[in-house]
Amino acid sequence: MQLNKEEVINIDTSERSCESCNGKILKSAYSFSSKMAGAKKIWKFPVNIAICKTCGFCFSSPAPNKELLKKYYADGLVGYKDISLPYSIDIRINTIKKYKSNKGIFVEIGGDNPDEFHSKCSKLFSKCIVVDISDEANAEIKSIKSLPSNFADVIAHYDVLEHVLEVKNFLLDCHRALKDRGFMICEVPDLKKYPKNLLLQEFEHLNHFSAHSLASIAEQVGFSLVDIDHNCSRPHGITAIFTKIKNSSMGHQNGKYEYVDALACIKGGINQIENNKKLIKKVRKNITNLAIRNKKIILWGVTDLLRSLIDEIKLSKNIIIVDSDPRRKNHLKSEGILVKEPKDCILEISELSLLVICAPRYSKEIILWIEDRTQKPLDNKSIAIIGASINGETLR
Repeated sequence: MQLNKEEVINIDTSERSCESCNGKILKSAYSFSSKMAGAKKIWKFPVNIAICKTCGFCFSSPAPNKELLKKYYADGLVGYKDISLPYSIDIRINTIKKYKSNKGIFVEIGGDNPDEFHSKCSKLFSKCIVVDISDEANAEIKSIKSLPSNFADVIAHYDVLEHVLEVKNFLLDCHRALKDRGFMICEVPDLKKYPKNLLLQEFEHLNHFSAHSLASIAEQVGFSLVDIDHNCSRPHGITAIFTKIKNSSMGHQNGKYEYVDALACIKGGINQIENNKKLIKKVRKNITNLAIRNKKIILWGVTDLLRSLIDEIKLSKNIIIVDSDPRRKNHLKSEGILVKEPKDCILEISELSLLVICAPRYSKEIILWIEDRTQKPLDNKSIAIIGASINGETLR
């Protein structure tokens, strides 16, 4: 695969009204842009986070073009299965067991390629179906619109709804495909936790839900909230369980306090981003000083955090960028950088003076992998984790 600067696709935007109350009076809260490589193309995202002053729902406006967004997700990479899964299978299965009443049909939207989770689901249901838009996914169905009406006993979507441009239309499709009294399991990042993580910096997220805003929108299209659980399969999320009803009873409510709370959460998230920028600046200085002395430096993980880190660094032969996913080897080719697989540079890794982890979610696994392959314990002073707080908590 050849990636070059001419293949960068700039995603344009248009104004978007509030999905919860159709409000158009918005508070612009935070803006930035990010660049990410898909399977075949490089995409540049503009991010404009706004808060509805009427109901307090937080979302992107202006938002990415609908058709370009579809193409971006179709070009997306499915999860790399040789890396540990970034979610708890046990938590998901335990939630499903609580709400399934028969063998029935289970549908996961955004289910990626089958893994251990889907294998366990197949023992609980007579049929399991995965819906995924990515061209890389081996999904039977690409769109939920292709599912029959009154079809599924349980529909689940994990960390999907925050990526959806038309939230109500998506939920209406779920409602149509779900049997009466069937259950919908929805996991999303929790806006209330933004002051303790870097989720605000996730450029793909078009919606930033609190439990209140999620329930309000879902109930408007015919779902009844059964339970909210903060024991989520991914860090910093909430799990909401809904059941299908024939008539919705809840309209949007006055969001005066929800707006104030959402604004405070966004400000807390911005503070975390600023703290991470300071960390990046400090690590960048350390890299430069070590590079001058011809010390080995390993930068692990091709993420937007890595792009921020190397943006102002003059890379030398002693600075090696690696990623466990071999599909990412050309993802920095437009910058003239070839990404290596860790297994191909064990010697360099064994001689490192500094390891910079730019995929904090996998930091423990990366450190254990290095210590196992090199038979050398890593000194904490030789490790920097971008996207982690001072006490080591993963922010992303």
